[in-house]
Amino acid sequence: MASGDATIRDGGEEAAFRAEARAWLAEHVGPFRAGDGPSIVFADAADPEHLERGRSWQRELHAGGWAGLGWPLEHGGRDLAPALQAVWAEELRAAGAPPPVNLLGEAVVGPALLAHGTDAQRERFLPPILTAEELWCQLFSEPGAGSDLAAVSTTATRDGDGWVVDGHKTWSSGAHHADFAILLARTDWDVPKHEGCTCFVVEMRRPGVTVEPVRQMTGGAAFDDVVLAGARVPDDFRVGAEGGGWAVAVTALAAERLQLGLGLARAGAGVDRLLADLRSRDVAGDPVVRQLAAQLVIEARSAGYLGRRLLTTSPGPDAALAKLASGRVSRRYAELAEAMRGAGAMVHDEYTLQDLWAPATRIAGGTDEILKTVIAERLLGLPPEPRVDRDVPFRDVPRGS
Repeated sequence: MASGDATIRDGGEEAAFRAEARAWLAEHVGPFRAGDGPSIVFADAADPEHLERGRSWQRELHAGGWAGLGWPLEHGGRDLAPALQAVWAEELRAAGAPPPVNLLGEAVVGPALLAHGTDAQRERFLPPILTAEELWCQLFSEPGAGSDLAAVSTTATRDGDGWVVDGHKTWSSGAHHADFAILLARTDWDVPKHEGCTCFVVEMRRPGVTVEPVRQMTGGAAFDDVVLAGARVPDDFRVGAEGGGWAVAVTALAAERLQLGLGLARAGAGVDRLLADLRSRDVAGDPVVRQLAAQLVIEARSAGYLGRRLLTTSPGPDAALAKLASGRVSRRYAELAEAMRGAGAMVHDEYTLQDLWAPATRIAGGTDEILKTVIAERLLGLPPEPRVDRDVPFRDVPRGS
C-alpha cells in the first residue's frame, strides 16, 4: 500500500526545476533539518533558540534565491507559477527541511502589500520579510469575529495624523516573536460591517500592544491573545483606502488559501512514513487498522489531486474544499496513528503532537460548518442563508456582551 504521487508527472519545466531544487537542498539543508521537532513557524514563546535557527534557515534560503518564489522579480522574488511553487514545497518536505520562519509574512502579508500597499510601504517592509530580519503576524480574528471576520470590533479612531487602536485579537500565530502585524480594524460603525473596516501595519513592540501566549493542550504556546489599548499607528501605515480593509483582507486570505493548495499538493508526504511504521507493528493484519490505512491513502491521494487542480486556478470559493480536505487528511492520520498504537496512544511519542493538533483542524482557517456554507452557496448555487445584517449599520447589529 502506498500513498504517493507516482501518477502525477512533471512536465519539462517542472522536472528541471525539481532537479535544481533537490540539488540545492541536498547541499544546504543539513544543519537545519526539521526532524521530529515542532515547526519553526509555530515556535513556542519560550524557545528562542528554535526561532533563531529558523531565522538562519530563512537567510540561507534568501541567499540561495529560494525566498519569495511567487513574488515579482523587482521585489526580490522569482515570479514562479504556483505549480513550480508546489514542486518546491514537495522537495522541501522530502529533504526534511523546515518551512521559512517568516511564512506568514512571505505568503500572506507580502501579497497583500504588493496588491494594496504604497511604493513606500513596499520598499520599507518587503525586503526584511524575505530575510526574516523582521517577522510578521496577523491580527484578524477576535473572540467575537472568527469565521465572521467582517464583524471585527477592534476600533481604529482618527487622531491627528494617525490612528489610535483599541481592541482584542486572538489566535494570532507567532505574535510573541513578531515585529509587525497586519491588522483589520473598524474605522466606521455607521455603515454595514464589510464597508467599515480598514487595514493597518502595527508595530508589535510599541506602547499599547500587549501579547499574551495561549497555552494549548499540546503543552506549547504557538498562538497568542493580543490586546491593543491606545496603540498609536501613523496614517502612512494604513494599507489601502480608509474603509477598504475588506479588500486587503480578502487578498491576504486568498494568498493563505494558495498555501492550502500547496499543502494539498504534498498531502501524502507524511503518509508513507506512517504506513512504513504500521508494517513494522504487530497490528498490520488487523482489518480495522488496515481499513483506516486504506481510507487515509484514498483521502491523501484525492487531496493531492485537488491541490494540483487548485494551483491552476485563481484562489476562490473552492479554497473551502481545500481546507476541508486538508483537515480531513490530518484527522484521519491521527486516527490511524492512534489505532495502530493501541494502549501506547496514552504514552507520549512522536505522533502525540499530531493527535493533539488534529481537532483544531475543524476550526482553524474557518470552521467546517462555515466552509460547507461557502461551498453550498458559491459552488453549488444553493439558496443563501438569511443575512439580516447585510445592509445594517454595524453599530445597530446585535452582538454578544
